[in-house]
Amino acid sequence: MHAPKPLKDRLISTLLPAFASMAVFLCGCIGPLQKAAREGNTSEVLRLVSQEGDINVCGDCNYFTDSQWRIGSPLSCASFEGRIDTVKALLDKGADVNKDCHEGNQPVGRGSPLIYASSANQLDVAKILLAHGADVNIKAGYYGQGTPGSVCKGLKEPTALVIAAVSGYTDMVRLLLAHGADPNAYYISTSCGGSGSLEEISTQRGHPEIAQLIQEAKSRQHGAPTSVASKPVLPAASEPAEAPTSQAEVNSHSDVDKPSYSRPENADNFALVIGIDKYANLPEAEYAVHDATAVREHLRALGYPSRNIVYLEGPKATRTGIQSYLEEWLPRNVKPQSTVFLYYSGHGAPDPKTGDAYLVPWDADVKFLKTTAYPVKQLYASLNALNAKQVIVALDACFSGAGGRSVLAKGTRPLVTKVDAGFAPQGGMILFAAASGDEVTSTLDDQGHGMFTYFLLKGLNGEAKDASGQVSVKSLYDYLLPKVQDEAHRQNRDQTPQLLPASGAQADLILR
Repeated sequence: MHAPKPLKDRLISTLLPAFASMAVFLCGCIGPLQKAAREGNTSEVLRLVSQEGDINVCGDCNYFTDSQWRIGSPLSCASFEGRIDTVKALLDKGADVNKDCHEGNQPVGRGSPLIYASSANQLDVAKILLAHGADVNIKAGYYGQGTPGSVCKGLKEPTALVIAAVSGYTDMVRLLLAHGADPNAYYISTSCGGSGSLEEISTQRGHPEIAQLIQEAKSRQHGAPTSVASKPVLPAASEPAEAPTSQAEVNSHSDVDKPSYSRPENADNFALVIGIDKYANLPEAEYAVHDATAVREHLRALGYPSRNIVYLEGPKATRTGIQSYLEEWLPRNVKPQSTVFLYYSGHGAPDPKTGDAYLVPWDADVKFLKTTAYPVKQLYASLNALNAKQVIVALDACFSGAGGRSVLAKGTRPLVTKVDAGFAPQGGMILFAAASGDEVTSTLDDQGHGMFTYFLLKGLNGEAKDASGQVSVKSLYDYLLPKVQDEAHRQNRDQTPQLLPASGAQADLILR
C-alpha cells in the first residue's frame, strides 16, 4: 500500500482548484476550461478535466462586458456556442446537465446549460441536453438575459421557454413545449419594465406564431380545443400574415442530416457556413438554415474541426458579418496546407442593369444591392486570394431573379438576360453551384432541403462513391447532376448544377 500524502499536500490538492475557481469567478476573467469549451476545443477540455478534476467548475464564459452575466460551467459555455462535440464529450464525462452557477439571489450566471442554449437559439444542443435529462422548467438564477440586443437585461427568473419566446425563436419554443415546458411561465422584466403572459409579450414583440403555440399548449393542458376566435390578434400588415407553421419548420429531419462516415480531424482546415431562410425584409428562402446545419455536420465528419467552422445563421449573416469572416478571419487563419470550404444557402440576386450576381445577406435591401448585398465576384476574389492549398465553394442559391432562391426589387421584371457570376478559378479553387445562371433552384419538401444540397450530402454519405470506394469532386458531381435534373423535371422545371472546373486535378480531389 502507498503511504498517505502529507497533510500539506492533501490540503493543496484539495483547496487549490477551489481557490482558482473562486479567483476566476471574482475577477471576471475567462478560465481555461471555459475558454476551451467555448472554442469547441474538445481535446483540451478533456485534458483540463483530467487535470483539474471538477468538470462543473464555474468560470467566466466571456460573453458580455458586464461580468455578472458571464459566469457558467464549461457545459454552459459550450452550449451557448453550439459546440456539439464538446457538449457530448462533457456529458459523457458526467457533467451536470442542470448546473447553474448563480449563488442565492446574486444576479450572476445565466442559468443552466439549457438556458444558455435557448438564449443563443442552439436547437441541436438543446435537443442533446433534453435527451440527457435537462430540466426544461429550471429557472435562470435570480435574473436572466436572452441573447444580446434581443431581450432586456434583468428578466426575473426566466425559464428557457420565456427566453426563447421573447427572443422570437419559434423552433426552440416548439421543442421546449414538446418536452413539457410550462406555457404558463410569466414574463417579468426588472429593467425594461412590464410583465405579462407569454402570449401577450410574444404578440407585442411581433411573434404571433409563438403566441399561438403557447396558447395551444395551454389548451392541451386543460383538454380544450383551440378556438379560432381565441387566437391572438395579429398586427396589421400590408401583406398576408405568415402561417404559424411553415414547411421549413415542419420538415426538420432528413435522411442526410447525419453523416454516415467520419474522417480524422485536420487542424489546418477551415470552413465558413452561411444559412439564411427568414430574412429581415425579404421572402423566405425555404429550408436554407436546415441545409446549412446539415452541411456543418458533414464538414465535421470530413475532418474540419468544430473550432475552425464559423456558422452564420439568420440575423448573424449580415453583410458585415459575411464580409468580416471572408476578408479578415479566413486570411488571418488559413495556412498554405489548408483546405477551405465555403457554403452558402439563401437568396441570390442579379443586378438588372449589369447582370452582376450578389449573395443576399439577412439585412440586405435588394433595391440597393451594391451597398447592402455581397458581390459574388468579390466572394471569388477574396477566396482566390487566400494562401490555401484548396478552396471548395458550394452555393445553394440562384441568380436569375425568377424565383426560388433568387430575389429582385419590387417592380423589377425577371429574367436578367445574362448573369455574370464572375467565376475565374485560380490555383486550387472548385465551385459547386446549384443551378446555371438562368435557372431557378428547387426544394424537396419531404426532406426539408434544397434539392442541390440534399443530393450533395447524399452523395457524401456514400451514394457518390467511385470504383475505388472513395468520393471525389468529380464522382460527387456525376452523382448529383442527374439526380437534381430528374427531380426538377418532376416539378416541371429545369435545374442544372454546375461544377467548375469540370476536369483536371481539382475534379480528381478526394473528399472522403
